[in-house]
This record gives sequence, C-alpha cells and structure tokens, in this order.
Amino acid sequence: MDQLYIEIEINTRNDNTEIYSSIQSFMALYMYKYLQSPSNIKLNFVRSTIQGGKVRLRSESLRRELTEEKIHCKDATSVEAISDLKLPIYAKDENTFIAGMCAVCRELVSRQECPERRKLLGFKGACLLAPAEASIWTRFCEVDVVDAISRLLCTLESGDALDEIPKVVPRFERHMNEPVRMHNIYKTAREQAQQQNKLPGDKKKGKVIFDCSIPKEQLPIEHRFAEGIAFTIADILLYTFMRLIFRNCDDMLVHFPLINTWLSEIDTFDRSCGQILNELYLHQSANPSIPLLKIPDCEAASLYKSDPKRYKPRNRIFTDQSKVDAALNKLEMLQLKFNSESATTFEEEHIDWDALEPEHEKSSALPRERIIRKRQQLQNVANAVISLANPNERIVDFCSGTGHLGILLALQLPKCTIILMENKAISLERAKQRATELGLKNCRFYQCNIDYFEGNFDVGTSLHACGTATDIVLQQCRRSHAKFACCPCCYGSLQPMPHIPYPLSDRFRGVLTERDYLYIAHTADQAHELGTLNCRPETTRQGQLCMDIVDTDRKLQAEEVGYEVLLTRLKPEQCTPKNRLLVGRIPSAS
Repeated sequence: MDQLYIEIEINTRNDNTEIYSSIQSFMALYMYKYLQSPSNIKLNFVRSTIQGGKVRLRSESLRRELTEEKIHCKDATSVEAISDLKLPIYAKDENTFIAGMCAVCRELVSRQECPERRKLLGFKGACLLAPAEASIWTRFCEVDVVDAISRLLCTLESGDALDEIPKVVPRFERHMNEPVRMHNIYKTAREQAQQQNKLPGDKKKGKVIFDCSIPKEQLPIEHRFAEGIAFTIADILLYTFMRLIFRNCDDMLVHFPLINTWLSEIDTFDRSCGQILNELYLHQSANPSIPLLKIPDCEAASLYKSDPKRYKPRNRIFTDQSKVDAALNKLEMLQLKFNSESATTFEEEHIDWDALEPEHEKSSALPRERIIRKRQQLQNVANAVISLANPNERIVDFCSGTGHLGILLALQLPKCTIILMENKAISLERAKQRATELGLKNCRFYQCNIDYFEGNFDVGTSLHACGTATDIVLQQCRRSHAKFACCPCCYGSLQPMPHIPYPLSDRFRGVLTERDYLYIAHTADQAHELGTLNCRPETTRQGQLCMDIVDTDRKLQAEEVGYEVLLTRLKPEQCTPKNRLLVGRIPSAS
C-alpha cells in the first residue's frame, strides 16, 4: 500500500489540543480528502516543529485518524526518507519517495482508478508537471502563493498589522484577464461555437469555421478555470489558497472581480471544494477588524510564459567582448592561476558495459561514437566517486536523470546506499526499470527538487547538472560536510537565486560584481572543442579560460569552509566540451 506522510504540530494548552500543519502538507491533506480518502493510500502524520506560517486544523475532523499507528516523529522514525525530505512525502514501491507539494498532489491523482479523477491532470497529464525552476506557472502555484500565505499567517499570528494584500492576488487577477493559451485552441473555439449555435432539438451541429489567421487572443474563449476551460488540480490548489487568503482579508475580495467570479464558478462546479476546506481548516480571526488593504502593483507578465528573462530583456546577458575584457581585467587583481589541467588520475575500475546496459539500450539507434563518449564521461565521474567512498556510506546522485551514473555506482559500490534524485517522474521511472533489470537492491529513488532534500549523506555527485543546479548540489554537500565529485554544465545558464548569489567565493566578490560574473559565465559556454566545424580558436580558448574561472570560484568557495578541492578534467578531454571535474573532501572527515 502507498503511504502519504503529512507534517503536523500538536500543541496542548490548558487541556486544549491544537493541531497545525504546514501549508504544503495542508494542501496534500486537502487533496487526499478531495479524492475521498482513497483506500489504496494510507495517511500518516509526522510530528515536527513547523517553521514559518502554519494552518490550524479542525482536530475533531481528524481525531479518528490521529492514532499512534499513524503518527511518526520526523527526528526518530524508521522511514529514512522522512528525515531526508521535506514534507509532504508520497511513498510507493518501497524504495521510491516523492516530495514537493505539486508532485505529491499529482501522484495522489494519478494513482486513482477513476478516469474522471485523472482528468484533473489536464491535457496529456501535464498540469503542473514541469518543475518550478522551469515553469513560471508551477512556481506561482507551488512557491509564490505558498510563500505569500506563510508571510500572511505569520503576520496575523504575531499580531502585526497588515498593510497590503499579498501580491500573488493581483498577479492571479491579471492572469485571469489574459487570453487563454491552450493546446488546439482553434479546435476548441470551433466546438464551443458549434455548441452555442445549436438550436434546441437540433441533432445536427452547424459547421463553424475559424480562420487560423485570427490571432489566438481574439478567439471567444474566456478563462472559466485557472488554465482555461478545463477544471484541473491547479484550480484545486489555487482555490484552497485564495480562500485561505480572503478568509483573512475578507473585505478585499470585492476588489478582484475575476477571482470572485472564478471562486463562485468552482463552488458551483464542485461544491466539495468548499466543504472540504470547511471540514479541515479552523479559521482564527486574530484581527477581526482588518482595514482595507493596499493593492500592490504587479508586473505585466503572463504566468503562462516559461522564461522569466523575456520580460526584462535589458537584464539579459550577452557576450559583449568589451564587458568580458573588463571583467577579466578585474580578476588580475587576485593574482590567481586559472588552470584545470592536472596530472591527477583516479584508479580505473573495470566496467562490463554489456552487462550494465539493459537490452533496449543495446539496440538503440545512438551513434557508436556518442555511446563511447558518454561511457567515458560516466567512468571518469564514477572513478572519482569510488576514490572518495567508504563501505556503508550514503551516496547521492543529484539530477540523476535516467540513472546512468547512479546505477553504475550501485554496481561498483554494492556496500553503499545510492540515492538517485531527479525531479522528472518519467526519467526516474526509467532509472527504476534499469535497476530492476539489473537486480540492484542498494538503490533508493527520490523524485524531488534538490532543495527539498535535507538529509545527511557522505558523498554527493552530479554529471552535467545544468547551470545553477551544480551550485545547489555543492551547497548541499557543504551543508552535510559531504565529499563531492561534480562535473558542471551550462555555465551560461547561471542565474542568481536568493540562496545562491554570484560570485560565490569571498575572494571573487571582492573584485567582481554579479553582472561581471555572469558575462564570464556566459562566455564559458563558447568553449567548443578545438578542431570542430563551429570552432574559432580564439573564442574557444577564451571560453576554456572562463570555464576555469567559474570553477575556480566554486573551488575557492569550498576551500573557504575547510575543503581540499581538486579542479581537473575528464579524460580524454574530447569526451565532452564541458569536461571540468571538481573533487572535494574535508581532511578531518576523510
């Protein structure tokens, strides 16, 4: 039976028991109840101290379910993944664990046998499928709205006065006024028009033609629901969150007519949405006389768009040679040698590739040369990890994809536990299939973003984690004082984040601005292999230098907290243009 783990905090004051949940866990619990407490999923509660805003639950509605059998403690539990991952968590197949609010809610729906329920996942099951890093829409539903409610609840709990409505409210109001963007929109417009033109008793549908030259924005399709005309899990999530906001700012709903209409539409379409919220949520009016709040301005940016950079084109980084030269000149003040050429080699382990690769891969159409290059990349990183690992250690393959590196490590290090972490469900499923074919018993599979992992481990690795993902991996390794072997990729995709500012090291921050750094990182992506068709030797040499600069910054950041770090290259270097390898350990932990 699958397991759903929900985070709760239980406080007893004057013989009165108060039960709280994190916002993300509350949403997973809401979805579980919305699906009518499916019998194939066991609900579990994990006691912890909730950080940030928390939702008070109606204890009487959960009293029968809060049994000792169903209550675990996050810090002392037999389920290791509960300590590793942020809650809520969905567990299935004994060795697979899913974290992240949207991913858990999607999994709850996908495990239902009823086809009507699975329609909540939207067209081709893609609703909220893309991770928050890649999709503004997922980020809005999973991160922005949750953060806004957390701040709102913390403010109300502290007794401080609210001065403005959360910014996510006017953003969603603007979204509901945007033209609908959906697959096959012209076909949908024709079908709607035919239905509207059909006379009572008329069995024939009148043929309506929409010229595809008509701009999509002018088609007569209005936002009935959050993603257009279909009711999806995005509506369930946002309905719950918007109701939470307006129950604490109830006088403000009249100022958002599109949201008001949308909420009423959902109440009419499915009354259970409001009923379940009333059943679970215990509203506490800490400040019953909240005055009218300021409505903040929000950018004219569609939540449909996938690339946030397109809204601020002046902030985009291009390879302006004069700016690159200026940044490189500033670095001369550090008097550092930027060099990844090293004579260091790691002991090579024999790999029986024919035994490793499943039958479907042996018959793949990939060119032989590409297969050989990929094997060389894998063997380089695996050899580095094997040189770091000790028996019975936990090794995390971050951004594991379909499991090429993680499964190789599981075979070569049978006494270690290998955690394959990937946020794309289909990729992780293929990795599980590989592990099953090979009879591996030392693998665990975590479907989540890197940031949702908070457990301890001994060795962290990644092969071509894209852009900033490599720096998040290295940050995780420093947090856990873990050894690491990382081969970076996509230097031009580096984007500053609240917890990943650039430059990374103190020494670099002393001479470079963030923009200087991003010019160098963008230039690093021009490091084509010398001798190839698109290669210009001067540009390639500069790109190679900039790769070494970015990775030297990563090396210095780790050294500042006590690591010994080797910056080297994969062998042979031609196996990939992105051939740098960072290998680090803390001497006292070796």
